[in-house]
Formats: sequence, structure tokens, C-alpha cells
Amino acid sequence: MIRLFPAVLGAMLCISCSQHVPVPPGAPPIDAINPVDGTPMAIAWYEDTPLKMGVDTGATQEAILFSPAVTELGKRIRGKGTMQSANVSVSLTERGPHLAETVDVSIVKTAPYDGLLGWATINKYVWNLDIPKGHHQFSETLPARVKRWDHLKLVPKSDYAQIRDPKGRTIIIDTGAPYAIYIARKDWKAFKLDYPDAPVSVYSGFSPAAGGYYAYESTLISSYKIGDLELRNVVACESFADKGVMNTDKDIDIMLGIEAFYRREAWLDGPGNTLYFSSPRTSQYIRSSFNLVGATFIPDKNGNPPCKAFVAEWSPAWNAGLRTGDILVSMNGRKHLDYSVLDYITMQEGAEATVTVQRKNKLITVEWTVPPRPEPGDYHPTPEAVTPEDYERLQAIHEFIDSVNKTVPDQQPPSDNDSSPHPERLP
Repeated sequence: MIRLFPAVLGAMLCISCSQHVPVPPGAPPIDAINPVDGTPMAIAWYEDTPLKMGVDTGATQEAILFSPAVTELGKRIRGKGTMQSANVSVSLTERGPHLAETVDVSIVKTAPYDGLLGWATINKYVWNLDIPKGHHQFSETLPARVKRWDHLKLVPKSDYAQIRDPKGRTIIIDTGAPYAIYIARKDWKAFKLDYPDAPVSVYSGFSPAAGGYYAYESTLISSYKIGDLELRNVVACESFADKGVMNTDKDIDIMLGIEAFYRREAWLDGPGNTLYFSSPRTSQYIRSSFNLVGATFIPDKNGNPPCKAFVAEWSPAWNAGLRTGDILVSMNGRKHLDYSVLDYITMQEGAEATVTVQRKNKLITVEWTVPPRPEPGDYHPTPEAVTPEDYERLQAIHEFIDSVNKTVPDQQPPSDNDSSPHPERLP
């Protein structure tokens, strides 16, 4: 699965890495690029041309190229839709054995790198991902010491890096997705109820798995647990993945993105069908971007205007008057969607925005100042995050607290000038 997010959509394609030294005999099977800065990267080859590739366990193929890279190579792209094909033979070493003679091609206007190495390639090896140290590498074997670590078992011979789940959910690891957790859209509303105080916002991007450009809700949560893997203070998102586009038999219930491993070292043992991971190696939480105003603008599925707003209810942008479906006219004086400006006026604390939109036959101007990043909201633990025994014990405690709160009157009734950001959500 491929995501190209606004912060990188304007990045220049890097296909010429003439100073790169070819992989010598006896070197790791995949030549990783370090340090890790965002999506993990590696080098692949078309004959003697190096290709800068994202390492994406969410892509089923051995390799995918972005259309600008294929055009730069002088190759013809065939087919229709957001995913096409080209006769390009991709290798892991210069003029080495081919992964494939024909690769899938993702059709995009610009791309931050040349393509992706997918799960069909990654699962042949052992991948060490150590983001706290900014390092990753591939090898043929797993160190004996790692076998004593906490782990999650993977489903053998799956098209994805799929976690074996005793509850029967489909859970995959998607290192091409920037946030920590993605919840299937059918479950998203119920998921938000488990985090009643968490701030709700939006995120956006591009993916063939979503049929093109998309925008969905996200939220900043305090804790989440799958087996031995506990994540704290991370961004959770309504999933962009569409099973029709992805050609899967059922929904992917949960995806774990790269942010899930920001604080710990991980070893993904493809041949052994196991994900091993350390306890958090750093108390410093590496924060991924979070839309602080709860609104974004996206073009149509093919990247063309008009660009329409997508707004989370009760967010700062909503309170300023912006609504989902509003058509962008200008943004801080610019008449076209500029992703650098959009990132600034939605993510930079203190940034000021003046946005004019068309709603039906009216022009409306809204203004906001980007607020500080909120703390992750508290939540009532569910069987998702604790054992059934703990859940029953904690549920009784919460019911007792709720009963006490109902018998204690408010000390001060809300005034007419109450500045609560969500007055309509109060009971």
C-alpha cells in the first residue's frame, strides 16, 4: 500500500544516485539506506541505475515503481487506473538476478522516491528496524538473543505481514503507513467511544489501496495493546484501505504503521513468521505530525481540482465555520492548493489562517490560529487493551464512579460565556 502525504507530495524525484557503491559479495541481501528518516529506504537496481525504494510491508508485490521513475527510465507504462505496469526488471544488486521482469507502476504526479520493495521480497529475509537509533538493516539469520524477546506470531504464507490473532481479526503490519494504528472504517465509530476525551482530527494522503487521494479522521490516544505490544501516546486513524481496491476477501481490521515502532527496536523474521520487539528504548516520544485544526483539503481521486474540505466535527476548523464539502477558493491569499501552506496552517502551532471557500453559491471566509498540540485523551480500557479479567474489574470501578458522579451536583452551573469547545457533546 502506498501513501504519499502532503508534506512530501512536492518532493523532487531522486533517481540518480551515481555515487552509491554497489553491494559487494557477502553483504546484506537488501542494501538499506541509513539513517532512517520517515519511511525506511533501500537501494534496488534497474541494470546499472540505482533506485531509491521505500520498504513497505503493506505492499504485496516484490517491487512497485512510481510513474515518474518509469518515465525517467524511458520505459512505456501500460494499462489504466491508478496502478498500471511496465517492462522494468528490478534487482537487489547491480545487474543481479531479477525480482521481476515486469513491475506494477503507481500513477502519481510527483513522488518522494522511486518505488517500493514489498512484502513478497521482505519476507525472504530478517529485517532489523531500530528507529530509536535511526538504523535498519537486512540479514539472512536472526540473532539468538532476540528469540527471547516479546513477540507476535505472523500468519505463514500471507500476502501481507499479517499478525496471528486469537480473536480472529485481520491485523497487518504496514511500514509504509506513517501513523501507529489504523482501524477499519466499519469499527471506527465504536473505537472512538473507547476514547471519549481524545481529540479528533483528520489526516490525508494518496494510495492506490484507497483508490487515489483520501481524507479520514484521526485521533491522539493514550494507550493501545495487541498481545505483548503496548503502544502509548500515538495517533490512531480511520483506515484508508479499501478491500475492493486491494482485492481482499475481507476488511483489514487493524493496521500497525511505522509509528508503532518509533520507541523500540524490532526484528521482523520473515522465514520464521515472527515479529520480535524490545521494550521502549527511549522515553522521548517521537511525535509524528498531527493536524491540530481538524481540517484538510484534497483534490479528486486523480489529483485534479476542485479541492474540497474535509473537517472533523467540533474541531477548531469546525468551530471557525469550515464544513466538509466546502470548495477551496484561496488559502492565505493563494488561489491554488499549496501543500506547504496547508501543512503550515494546520500543523504549526500559532500559525494564522485566512481561508475562503465556496459553499453552494456563497463565498465564505473563515479564520483560525493553530492551537497547541493537545495531550492524548483518557479512555476506559476495553478487552482490546486489557485481559477480560481486568476489564470486568475496571468496568465495575467505572460504573461505581459514574453512579457517584450522578449523585453529586455540579458546584457551579455553566455560565452563558462557557468556552467549552464541545458544548453540544455534553450530556
